[in-house]
Amino acid sequence: MAARGIPKTGTRKPGGGRKKKFDSPTVRKRMPVVLAEKIDDIYPFLLELDAEITKWEQICEEKSTSPRYEQARKLVSILRGLLNRVGINTAHIYANNKQNSEED
Repeated sequence: MAARGIPKTGTRKPGGGRKKKFDSPTVRKRMPVVLAEKIDDIYPFLLELDAEITKWEQICEEKSTSPRYEQARKLVSILRGLLNRVGINTAHIYANNKQNSEED
């Protein structure tokens, strides 16, 4: 196999390179390997948890007179508080292709 030589200078073609995975800026942090291996599973879990809490908030509001749904409303409010305490805006974790194409 022959060497191709030194690449010519210039700019990349539009749309070249790796697409962004996350919507916001990223930083490097040291974390235990056990947690780092699961981080790609944690983000979708947060998205699903937020969607499920939102669904149950709507159900509890529709059935506001039921004592069972009163207990569910308490649980939902506790879960929403815990999710908000983490401070992650689940709507803007992953970048979508439309935003990537606008930035390029």
